[in-house]
Amino acid sequence: MSDEILNALRATKERLAQDAGFDMKRLVESIRQGEMRSAAQGRVVLQPPTGNQSPSVFQQIRFAGH
Repeated sequence: MSDEILNALRATKERLAQDAGFDMKRLVESIRQGEMRSAAQGRVVLQPPTGNQSPSVFQQIRFAGH
């Protein structure tokens, strides 16, 4: 990835953390609310996989706490 993309990702991550007051529970709730709004607008929101699949590293991070 280019530095421009990485910088944009980092800035977004920092903004989201600040918006949640650096409180992980508030951040997770904010993300869940955003997912609900997106689903209500007809967007596809991926859910954690079910079954006995070994989760990928991405899934372990993305779905932590589910």
